[in-house]
Amino acid sequence: MDFVARAGAVIDRAHRVAGILLMCVLVLGLVSTCQLVKNQQLQAEMNAARIRYPVIVVPDATTGVYSPTEEDRLIFLFADYVTQSLNSYTPENMSRLYTDLRPFMGPALQVDSAPHFERKIRTTVSDRRSSFFVPDRTQAPKVEKRRVNGVEFRDVALVGQLNSMVGGTLAESTPVEYQMTFQKVFASPSNPYGFLLTKYVEKLLLDPNKAPQLRAQP
Repeated sequence: MDFVARAGAVIDRAHRVAGILLMCVLVLGLVSTCQLVKNQQLQAEMNAARIRYPVIVVPDATTGVYSPTEEDRLIFLFADYVTQSLNSYTPENMSRLYTDLRPFMGPALQVDSAPHFERKIRTTVSDRRSSFFVPDRTQAPKVEKRRVNGVEFRDVALVGQLNSMVGGTLAESTPVEYQMTFQKVFASPSNPYGFLLTKYVEKLLLDPNKAPQLRAQP
């Protein structure tokens, strides 16, 4: 009888412990659920606040994809991109560099420049020529703003040294000036600069009469 009584007491204590543990689990579950609901409410409030957050627009800023970079800085970066793509190349990558630059050209320049660069690519490959343009960093590119029929343009002049190599050996080093015209357009993921190249002139400073102009911008 004592054994049965002791066994019953053990079972009773086990039931009480199980009941207490069950209550703890229920309380923890209720607390976790309340916290989850509260977190979801806070997240919804943050999302709503972010949507309604006021945006300060810089006067005369370009619409579209906004970048806080100053316009002059964008022009300098774009001028570097253009001159390096067209003048720093090897026979293996010149065609790719020109192809990558084409989307940043105005439609008229794409058409007018195609024969020139196709010949240049063929000559570069056949002669195994390479080129490397070193811009003059002691002076900033010259930039002039103008507007034609409501369209904004930037005339940019960049000076530097054009080095031509044949078979890895320097064949010629010539001071040059690149005169470019950029048309201001909407910035986009495909054109973060917000400009199109509409004119490109290479002027050899040793011979000012040599200035192959691909496109004159009105």
